[in-house]
Amino acid sequence: MSRPPTPCPINADAEALALALRNLMDNALKYSPDQPAVWVEWGCENGAIAIRVRDRGIGIPATEQRLIFQKFVRGSAAIAANVKGTGVGLAMVSHIVRAHGGEVRVASAPGEGSTFTILLPAPHRARKEGAAS
Repeated sequence: MSRPPTPCPINADAEALALALRNLMDNALKYSPDQPAVWVEWGCENGAIAIRVRDRGIGIPATEQRLIFQKFVRGSAAIAANVKGTGVGLAMVSHIVRAHGGEVRVASAPGEGSTFTILLPAPHRARKEGAAS
């Protein structure tokens, strides 16, 4: 991921996007009881704005990674670790990001932590710079 030398403006509902990021950061802390460190990175990636939240928590098996974005679904590791939750947070994150024309990706493995990446469409620079259409 490259960090541009200038800010990366996005067209977004600031409150909704903040709620999605807060949920990802809360989850990262909640599911990382032994290593409560969270990294947040952002920048441009393949023509999109990428925001990444990474932890060193309990991780998510590959077989569950698509399911956790559905309402009321919780991962087996979360249930086994007796971590409290309702299973609506990641569904909400996915809904908010899709409403902005983006997508959420997860990379994770049990015992190795998780990385959630929000990809949002970047505004067209040509329009911003006044280029002819």
